[in-house]
Amino acid sequence: MSPASSPFCGGLATARLLLHERFGHPAFRVHQLKVLGPLLAGRSVLAVLPTGAGKSLCFQLPALMAPGLTLVVSPLISLMQDQVGALRRRGVAAAYLNSLLTADQRRLILDRAVSGQLRILYCAPERLAALVRPLSRAGRAVSLLAVDEAHCIVEWGNEFRPVYRRLDRLVTSFDRPNLVFRVERVRDDRERFARLRALVRVPKGTSIVYTPTRRLAELVTRALLRMGVRAAPYHAGLTADMRRRVLRAFLSGHAPIVVATSAFGMGIDKADVRRVIHWGPPRALEGYYQEAGRAGRDGRRSECVLVWHPSDCAWTDGAAEVRRYVEAPRCRRGTLLAYFGERGVACSGCDVCGVGSYRPSP
Repeated sequence: MSPASSPFCGGLATARLLLHERFGHPAFRVHQLKVLGPLLAGRSVLAVLPTGAGKSLCFQLPALMAPGLTLVVSPLISLMQDQVGALRRRGVAAAYLNSLLTADQRRLILDRAVSGQLRILYCAPERLAALVRPLSRAGRAVSLLAVDEAHCIVEWGNEFRPVYRRLDRLVTSFDRPNLVFRVERVRDDRERFARLRALVRVPKGTSIVYTPTRRLAELVTRALLRMGVRAAPYHAGLTADMRRRVLRAFLSGHAPIVVATSAFGMGIDKADVRRVIHWGPPRALEGYYQEAGRAGRDGRRSECVLVWHPSDCAWTDGAAEVRRYVEAPRCRRGTLLAYFGERGVACSGCDVCGVGSYRPSP
């Protein structure tokens, strides 16, 4: 889009009004304004934001200011379901197309998109080309194309890369000052489970426990249940129906603790996750920060705790930067941000620097 051809009606003043009326938020975060400013002016934007920074709002809100359809390319079915459900509860006409729908359901949603009954339509990347043709034949304008979870692009194939090379680039800070990062070394798995149990028994908020294998996710869940702690497992070995049931229970608060592999969480919009706990070190710091960032999306103080034993590093293929993160007695936040090329950020809480005071932004 060129600045002269912006499809959006109104500027930031209109956006602020919609933010309050439709989404219930009093104000934008600074980095959201940095995305919305050029976008509403008609420019293409590549926004690189940390998990929990409010990325989805940067395309959901402009969709309400455009006459045409907003197409959202999303790599995960769980992400589509969660975001479409939240939009519908806010009165936004939204739907998704994915492999879980029957052929009749897909035709019905496509008819609604073509006829102008939808504001936002989510689709899997492999369905995008087939979707554009009927929209074009019907003369249905697409005002905005958004690619969510764009870091997954390497999994989709090279045909998408030329699109992204033509986008403008916007990078904001990766720091999440409300998160406290802690690394705890234990003597054995007995001590590790005792520490995990103490962490998840804190009464306020929900917890996600990440384990490296499906088997361990099941074992830890059963052990917690025997201790009277409400927990549910989530991994790719469960049926699709069981995964949906666990997800619904977690979002509604009926399952306050989910013990999961990395299959759980991407795009899940739950604001009050107070703790993300890792049973052992991850393979890469990027994946760790993605998973840890699911804590504290409401801006309140939350914990990201990695509980490890030296033997973990013997059977994992973790990168050298992961070992430095867990072993070196240096600021955890600084180590994470340096991995993403960001330096000089004051630590607002880790086990090395201490936990200082934190006041959430309005």
